Amino acid sequence: MRNDVIERTANDTMLTIADYLMQMIEQARKQRDLELRSLIDQDSKNMQRDYPHLSAEERAEGEYELYYALLRERHSDVFEVQGNLQGTFPVDGNSRFQIHHDKNEFYGVYNHDGKKPHRITDNFLTKEDLISNLFGSTKFEIFRNRTFFHCDDGKVYSLHDNKHFRLHMIKDFKFQLPCENIEHARLSVVKDELRNDGNLRLQALKKTLDEYGIPSDLVGETVTLSSVSSEKNGVRVLLEHKHKERQIMVPEMNEQWLERVRDYPKLKAAFDEFIMDSRSIGEGFLAFYGIELNKGIQTKQHGFEVMVNQEGSYIGKLHGSGKVKKVSPYFSSEKEAEVQLGKLENHIQLAKEQERQKENLNREPVLEVNETVEKN
Repeated sequence: MRNDVIERTANDTMLTIADYLMQMIEQARKQRDLELRSLIDQDSKNMQRDYPHLSAEERAEGEYELYYALLRERHSDVFEVQGNLQGTFPVDGNSRFQIHHDKNEFYGVYNHDGKKPHRITDNFLTKEDLISNLFGSTKFEIFRNRTFFHCDDGKVYSLHDNKHFRLHMIKDFKFQLPCENIEHARLSVVKDELRNDGNLRLQALKKTLDEYGIPSDLVGETVTLSSVSSEKNGVRVLLEHKHKERQIMVPEMNEQWLERVRDYPKLKAAFDEFIMDSRSIGEGFLAFYGIELNKGIQTKQHGFEVMVNQEGSYIGKLHGSGKVKKVSPYFSSEKEAEVQLGKLENHIQLAKEQERQKENLNREPVLEVNETVEKN
């Protein structure tokens, strides 16, 4: 009996010591995290003080570089990424958020080209719990290498505009810059692509202006808007360029622009910016880049593309309003959707070639007859 008491006492003592050691280790980890958080905050403040001219995006990138360097130095354990890849959410062309599954648990990883991937979340029992905890929603869409998450009020936000989520383990954050809806988000991606490709933008805008009979020689120029007046067939705009007065007709204008020109006579503006605020022209401009528009203003029919959301991958067609028409069932994977898209495009191309051949057969061989007559 006495031995049992001694053994229990010894076991209790060992448990107490083990518990104490665990508490000390946990406290040290928390203290280390606090020190890291303090260093990040201090370096961020110093960066803002020394480089006040930096944009918000540049500051965010600088803050992440500091965070990454400190992680490599003090938290090498977060770079131990193991398990199977269970999902990828693109942030932009260079970075992505990934979900890994290891030992019946899921955790999140931030992966940036040229850097070692690192954990940014704790472990969760399900993938849905992980996504919901980090992003506040399990409803998402991946469109042209951008990931959008849906808010409860119908608005959406992009990971591209909220890269601070990658500091999740060390810093609290709130998502910002939500789009009004998913349609607006899709159009913002298309406009960004055009904005970043100068040659494509210039080509698209000139083609659209030619279609509406608006002189394209003003593209890239600053003009003075003298007056605007609404008429039956559109909006008449009187402008001045290099001391010469010119007049153009715009099919439909944004009301805000009309008010600005009325309130501020002789308003200077970039011609591109002004013309893009015309609804019809703006849609025609986007149409060149591959958006299907309403019949009245359709200039080009868009090809199909793979869309991804929480339900799966499918082939869709983007409209000028930003809405997507689903033209296929959901496929087992994005890769399968890409394969089916390739088959669809080959089928369309083959149909076009057959149509051209049919037209050529029905056409009268005028040239061959003339040649025969000349030889005779």
